[in-house]
Order: sequence, then structure tokens, then C-alpha cells
Amino acid sequence: MALPDAARRKLVLVVVDGLGLGLYERALAEGRAPTLAALAARGRTHPACASTFPSLTPACLSTLVTGTHPAGHRIPGLTWYRRGEGRFVEYGSSFAATLVEGSFKAIEDALLNINHVHLSDRLVTLFEAVEDAGRVAASINFFVFRGRQRHPIRHRPARAVARRIGMFDAVYGPTRFFFGELFQSDRTGAVPNFGIQGRNDRQAAEVGRWLVARDGFDLLVHYLPEVDMASHRVGPDAALDAVEAADRSVLALVEACGGVDGFLARYGLIVVADHGQVQVERTADIRPAFADLRLFAGSLRSDPAACQVALAPTNRAAMAYRLADAPSAEELARRMAGVDGVDVVAWRDPDDLLHAARGGRRLSFRRDAGGVEDGRGNRWALAGDRAAIDLETTPAGVRSGAYPNALERLEGLLLCVNAGEAVASAAPGVEFMDAGGSSHAGGSHGSLHACDSLVPLVTAGVDTTGLPPEPSITDIYGLALRHVLG
Repeated sequence: MALPDAARRKLVLVVVDGLGLGLYERALAEGRAPTLAALAARGRTHPACASTFPSLTPACLSTLVTGTHPAGHRIPGLTWYRRGEGRFVEYGSSFAATLVEGSFKAIEDALLNINHVHLSDRLVTLFEAVEDAGRVAASINFFVFRGRQRHPIRHRPARAVARRIGMFDAVYGPTRFFFGELFQSDRTGAVPNFGIQGRNDRQAAEVGRWLVARDGFDLLVHYLPEVDMASHRVGPDAALDAVEAADRSVLALVEACGGVDGFLARYGLIVVADHGQVQVERTADIRPAFADLRLFAGSLRSDPAACQVALAPTNRAAMAYRLADAPSAEELARRMAGVDGVDVVAWRDPDDLLHAARGGRRLSFRRDAGGVEDGRGNRWALAGDRAAIDLETTPAGVRSGAYPNALERLEGLLLCVNAGEAVASAAPGVEFMDAGGSSHAGGSHGSLHACDSLVPLVTAGVDTTGLPPEPSITDIYGLALRHVLG
């Protein structure tokens, strides 16, 4: 049954990939993001918002659409070891890395499996929740898109080729679903988009304008990846042109309503990023620290039963998995801590007590209803040196310093069924060499550190009552659903 207009509360969620807090503030100060500035002036700019850990796009987007860290949604990063299949999952850290398990498998992982196999089926995604309530959800180029509607590959010849080579020919997403040239639920006349530099945000603008002009959704997730892509190429300090292009993409939505007033009269707005970026100054390779062990090198070259450890380094985070006859998780963490360029290491012991270490300092922690309170209202039992993750002691409990929301984020990865038993976060300016031996020339992200973990959060016309003093991208799911569904 159609809802009366007064009961239909609509929302546009703009996700600007890679737009760290510093880059956002610089873009506003230099007048390079006038649309975002105008919307922020009519709404509310919240305290710096923390990403999940690792602050890598597949984990972050999964967090945005489920409201959980990796322990809940089960996507632990960009590259990870899938224990049940004895192979690496690779979502696209580099072309060389995709060849470890095969490029076809990487494509299948990055589009089909992340949504329909790897993402926890115990959770209801934002798209599923909105449409289960009888509303219409829309998504533009957002690649964690699991929904209720089946969408075949747009072009029939491409579908036929996919069937012939044994690849997927359809996915399930929201009712109004756009993903490059592969999936388009509606004919919009938008510019073609094959993932070419500069086309992603332009196509999103044209599709978004078409949707807004028809008021064709209750929830729109408007995803803009070009800031992240530019930052990887040239570094975040040189990515202002990409921020300006993202701003123009948002302007297209605003203009379809006749301006800022018309847009905000019709839609609530959330603007957020998934993570930031930091300039890469040098690379670090964790593999030599494990040279005396039998390392898993991929299912095409290794037998997991004959290997001791699987290493999954990518961007600014790395995980170590215990296989047959492996050293303890603490020993794996100790080895990573000895690599020049590693900042924080963390591990989970057999009793699920969690540990973090940095520069010879060590902190052990677990949730405890009678423990000290952090800036998000979580309570923890802490033992050891709080300086290991720069926790500041206050009369109210503890607050995060250089590592935003560190306790919750470390727990959110270490308790993930698909994560390694030991993890490492790179120091500012350092990137880990991936499985294919590649690294970025410009910027990178993934660490626990504030430099690539803090993002802007702007809302307009959205009730943010109850948002913690230290916001997290896990909060976006609840904010969006409360606005659309009441």
C-alpha cells in the first residue's frame, strides 16, 4: 500500500571514497567544494568520524551498509585468507595481486562473492531493510550492494560470454541499481562508465540527476570513488581537482531540485567518507620476518596443509593467519612488530583476550560491563600500558588519541571469523607491499592511525540524537534507517 506523502521520509547518503578529514577541510577552505559547503552550512558538521579497521574500502563499505565492524559483517579487508577454501580472497589491491589466485576469481570475489557469499547472511543490509519495509532503495556504483531484486548483466552479449566462461551473469541489489556498464535497472541516458578515470563521478552525477528529477527513491546511496583513485595516483595533497569533481556530482542532485532549499525540503542528507588517505613515503615488506616458516603463496602454488602461515598484507594493514603447526598469534605479532615501518600490532589469544603493542608498550583488553568507558559508551577491562594505543585517561574513562576508537576497531577486526590471528597497522607514510609485490606511488590507507582513519560527517534534516561524542561510520546505518523508516 502506498504511504501518504507526509509519512515518506527520504534520504540521500553521499559516500565520497577516500575523502579524509584534512582533505575535506582544505577543499572547503580553498572554495573547491562549494556545494558541500552550502549543504554543511544548512546542516550540521559533526566531530571527526572514525572509520573501521582496517580502513580499507571493502571493509568500510560493508560497515556502512550493515552498521557493524568486520566481526559482524565478516569482510576483514581488501585481501584475506579464506580458511574454508584454502585460498586468498582478493578484491583488487593491484593487478599483480589478483594473479595470485587468478583474475577471473578476483572479479568474481569483488562483485559476486563479497555480496552473496562473504558478507554475513545473518545481517540485513541497508538496502534490504529499506525495501523490506516497502520503500524503494537506489544505489549508484556502490559495490557492497546486496538487496532483494535480481539484476542480470545489462548487455545480452556480455551475459552470454559470462555464462560461457562460467562466471556470474546476475546479482541481487536494490530496486534501482546502477553499477558502471554492468548493471543498470533504468535507462537514464548517462555517459558510459567502464571505470575509466574521471567517468565514475560524472556518470554518478547524471544517474543521480535522473533519479532526483523523478523523485524515484526513498534512499539513494550516491557513491563517488574518484577522490580515492586520484589520491592513490598523486597523493591526497594533490587530489583537490577530484574533490571538486565530486562536489559537481553532488551539485547535479541539488540542481535537479532547483537548488539547496528545494533539495533539503525533499531529502534528508548524510555526507560521509569511508576512510582517508596519507602520502606514501616508503614501503615495507613483512614477508622476510617469516622467511624461516612455510608460507602459503596461493592455492595455485601451495598446499595449505603443508604451510604454517598465510600472510595478507595490503595497503597499510596486514594480517597473519595460523595454519598447520603455526607459531602462536603472539609470536606472529612479535615478528611483524620487528619490521621497520610497522606501528601497532594486535593479536587474539586462545581465550579471546585481545592485545595491542607499540614501541615496547603492551595493552590487554576485553569488553567488561564494569570497566572503564570510552568515547562511544563501550566499557572495557584494561591491563597494561594505555600508551600502546595512545589512550588518554579522563575523569569519564578513556578517550582516543592518535588511534581513533582504537579499542572497538581492534576488537571489530580481531574477533572477525575471517581475520588473521595477528594484525599490523603501518606507521604514517608507510605502505605494505602486497601479495603481487605492488604498492602505490601516491597515497594509501588501511591503518589504525588517525591520518587515514578520520573522515567528515555532515548531516542535514536528519535526527542525530544519541550520536556518540566519538562518531563512527558504524553509526551511519542506524541514522539512515531511523530517518527513512522512522
